[in-house]
Amino acid sequence: MITVTVKNTEALIKDLRAAQVDVQEDARAVLKEQAAAIRSDAQGRCPVDKGILKRSIRATVAKKKLEATVSAGGKVGRIDTYYAQFVEFGTKKAKAQPFLFPAARAHDEETQEKLKTVMYNAIKKGAGG
Repeated sequence: MITVTVKNTEALIKDLRAAQVDVQEDARAVLKEQAAAIRSDAQGRCPVDKGILKRSIRATVAKKKLEATVSAGGKVGRIDTYYAQFVEFGTKKAKAQPFLFPAARAHDEETQEKLKTVMYNAIKKGAGG
């Protein structure tokens, strides 16, 4: 299974985890929205033979932590798509056909900006503005 992490959001997530519950809910909504966008983008970039690998791409948001994951691979019905990593990174005999990491990178800045907006709005609200 392949899992991607949006870079440069660690400090923002740390601050958001320390924030009030309503701010965390807003941040979780952003993470859910962005994870879904990355999933959709990755599915559009995924090479398709029978479409099983494409169907294995999942987006999840943790219930207690401010964390979203987009992954490819694992079981789809009774079929194991263990080969997701071989498609993404290539092998000696097959060239890489990246789909997951490019999708995540394409949404990096947008995710950061939306999380910054959540923080800005929380600070503005806390300052009475």
